[in-house]
Amino acid sequence: MKIRIRGNSIRYRLDKADIAVLEAKGKVEEHTRIGAHSLHFCVRSKEGIQQPSIQLEGPAVHLAVPAAQIQAWTGSNLTGFDAVISNPDGSELKILVEKDFKCLTERGEDESLAFENPLSSHTC
Repeated sequence: MKIRIRGNSIRYRLDKADIAVLEAKGKVEEHTRIGAHSLHFCVRSKEGIQQPSIQLEGPAVHLAVPAAQIQAWTGSNLTGFDAVISNPDGSELKILVEKDFKCLTERGEDESLAFENPLSSHTC
């Protein structure tokens, strides 16, 4: 899982393996070691909720998404989905969860588990 944070937005990009884990276990996680500590991100499929919610718990960010929304997304050709979550101070956090596509230009990264980029078949 790749995570990009910019201002009040978090973008999650899941590759084929991440989506398989999410479907099988109901959650996918990523840990980043920083010195003696770890930063933890989790995307969880959750029954009984109507819209995505997010919690910051210490060094962990937990995103819960309605199970039906996860199932509809993973079993389709949809690129992703977004949500806007209101914070207690009145600000908003924008969330984007999407399938991780292969880059159109070589970047020296292992993209073997990335989805085929739909733009790669287009010619200029």
